[in-house]
Amino acid sequence: MRKKLIRGYILIAFVLIIYITAVTPFPKTAVFGIALGFSLPAFLAQIYTLHAVMKNQALIKDRLYDFPVIRVSVLYLAAQLCASLLMMGFADKLPVFAAVIIEMVILAAAAMGLYAIGSARTEAVRQDVQLKREMTKMKEMQAQVNLLISQCREGQVRDMLGKLSEEIRYSSPLSGEASEEIEEEIAVLLTEIEAAALDEDVENVAQLYDRMTGLLRERDRICKDSKWQQF
Repeated sequence: MRKKLIRGYILIAFVLIIYITAVTPFPKTAVFGIALGFSLPAFLAQIYTLHAVMKNQALIKDRLYDFPVIRVSVLYLAAQLCASLLMMGFADKLPVFAAVIIEMVILAAAAMGLYAIGSARTEAVRQDVQLKREMTKMKEMQAQVNLLISQCREGQVRDMLGKLSEEIRYSSPLSGEASEEIEEEIAVLLTEIEAAALDEDVENVAQLYDRMTGLLRERDRICKDSKWQQF
């Protein structure tokens, strides 16, 4: 990452040197000062973008939102430098207020673009965290059943617990508000199954297993209906 940062700094410095060389011959008017002053944030934006992208590469596996950030940042720099050169070239014909308006429009457009992309990235991360949280309940239930299997010695009980583990495995992985109530029932029933299994009570485990599969299928139906209601 350090090498990429260094290369990025070198590229930014190279563009800055070319820009300074290009603007040096222009008359030092008020428009020149405005154009030069507004060019500074464009270069600072490149440094910010460079660090943000490097940081995101370390924290987020999905690079999907890095490319729009880089593109908007580079377009901002290109538009700003081109506009500033043109304004410096026509400084004697361009009113100062017009130069300020042009620069403000370019700056505002860049800020809005970067803000929109940042908001999209934040929302994507939030949804990813929420998705993982919604998938936790069923994974924990399956882990609980698998642990119970390893603690049981009775063959029939182990077989039923194995089937129950498969039922949970292929159940809808996502939980939500609609499924909270039935998931509480499932959690209570799973505690009863655990107690019966450890007591090697085959008949009770079989009855509880039938109730559990019914609840799991009802939960799948609720999750499916809830999913369709979102569209």
